[in-house]
Amino acid sequence: MSIRSALLLATVAVAASLFLRDAAALPSDLPVVMYTDIASGPNSGGENNHGVYLSIFGKNFGSNGLGSLVKVKIGGVEVDNYRYLGPSKGRADIQQISVQIGALGNPTPGILLPVQVLVNGIGSNVDQSFIVNPGRLLFVDNVNGNDSTAIAGDITHPYRHVQMADTTKAAYGAMLPGDIIVMRGTGTAWTDAGNDTYFTKFIYKNGTAPSGITGSGPLTVMAYPNEDVFINVAGATRKGALSGIDTTSGIDGGLWITIADLRIESGGNAGAIAVQIDGDHWRIVNNELTAATATNTAKAAGINGNGTNSFWVGNHIHDIAGGVAQENHGIYIDGDGSYEIAYNTIEHVSGGNGMQIYVNGGNGSDYGNNVNFHHNLVHDISKHGINIADGSQNNIKLWNNVVYNTTFASLRFNTNTLHGAKIYNNTLFNADTSGSSNYGAITNDWNLPSDALDMQNNIVWPANGMAYTDGSVGISAGIGTINKNLWFGGIGGYTFDTHPVTGNPLFVSASNADFHLQPLSAAIDVGSAAVSTLLSNDFDIVVPRPSGSLIDIGAHEYGAGYVYDRIFAGRFE
Repeated sequence: MSIRSALLLATVAVAASLFLRDAAALPSDLPVVMYTDIASGPNSGGENNHGVYLSIFGKNFGSNGLGSLVKVKIGGVEVDNYRYLGPSKGRADIQQISVQIGALGNPTPGILLPVQVLVNGIGSNVDQSFIVNPGRLLFVDNVNGNDSTAIAGDITHPYRHVQMADTTKAAYGAMLPGDIIVMRGTGTAWTDAGNDTYFTKFIYKNGTAPSGITGSGPLTVMAYPNEDVFINVAGATRKGALSGIDTTSGIDGGLWITIADLRIESGGNAGAIAVQIDGDHWRIVNNELTAATATNTAKAAGINGNGTNSFWVGNHIHDIAGGVAQENHGIYIDGDGSYEIAYNTIEHVSGGNGMQIYVNGGNGSDYGNNVNFHHNLVHDISKHGINIADGSQNNIKLWNNVVYNTTFASLRFNTNTLHGAKIYNNTLFNADTSGSSNYGAITNDWNLPSDALDMQNNIVWPANGMAYTDGSVGISAGIGTINKNLWFGGIGGYTFDTHPVTGNPLFVSASNADFHLQPLSAAIDVGSAAVSTLLSNDFDIVVPRPSGSLIDIGAHEYGAGYVYDRIFAGRFE
């Protein structure tokens, strides 16, 4: 067996953690649990008194035999019943299992319980956790529900509305910390108006950390398993779909919020999901978010706002319109906080950037810090793929992202406050399709500090005949570490790169957006080992880094004999 094959079959132990990290470097054929939609909930009450619904996301879950060949255990105890096995709403190659947890042996509430998937008796990693926490399930049905006869916890007596203009009424009015609103997919779109014209605004109420006692836990809005819950707030006459508040304004609410498994269209100027200002613990997982009806007044995103402990993971954000202003983005961070943004698909954004950090003091803070943006698929963007702009400052990390088909830059800088940004192993392809001489695949439009960048192991391949780097200032030596990036297919120099790599990366099929490496790729076994402090795997998650003598360059690590999932343009194999 070759060294590379042996490494692919090696198991690396992982430490327990509630917060999302790279899944450990597991063998390519073992099940891997990456994240869950909710992090806590009750193990009783609700449908048949079997507690909350939970979805688990990962790789190598198999394609059939749910409940027999494929099982889920929480705290070492099998869940009560199984609802769904198939693709997630986020990246198409990430699988989803939905279950109803049941009693789980009645563990002590408030403690971390490991979540494990077993396929044919082979167990996954156990570093993702769930907390059994008291709370009620508030079922809401926009066809058969009735607010006046609704009974908390009773699926046969659902509420009609999630929220009304009078926030003391409907399911939201009854909601307490730890409660979970479960929306039904009835085939009829949800178009109701709650507070301030939003479908739901999380005002006058906060969730808390799940401590195991009654009256603790997040405020959660989620879809019933395997039902299409469509919130349709089309056009610009309403502000948006789901919103927090400006917590610095003196109004209470908007803390510890979970939004999961929904489909949302919002054309308003606040976007589909607006955390607003200084939120805390917004967990936004496995949603499909669009703004196809947005107009030129929209200056938001599929997800936008700022706050601490933000967990925006596994969403499909697409068809974000916005007109000539180009200020409506896929994801928009507009203030300080902490952000885990991973495993999302951000595509077909015609209103602005794929992901943007822009902080100018108008939304509660002057700087943007602590952003982890990794394992995201970003493509077909009308502006820049990733825009690290005004106020971007410390602890910015971008790794294992695939960015392609951008009208302007794949990666753009417009900040003079950036320090130590780690930009590792991204694949940047077909940038500056507009043919503009003002942009390159990597563009810089401000004076970066001397320690701004730690940029290593990225593949940079612009659109045909376009520049590797450009901008009103451009990229040059003296702005940090730039090392062992692969430059191919463009024009211009890269003398600022200490050890540049040239040669064809030999993507499997760039025309079909398959950026895996062929065996003779110039990107294989030539990368910098310095990135290993952050990276343990590649874009595919199940391939460890390194898999050869040295780490590979780009988002994909070459694994000999590895049969990978392929996300082609518009389809999945």
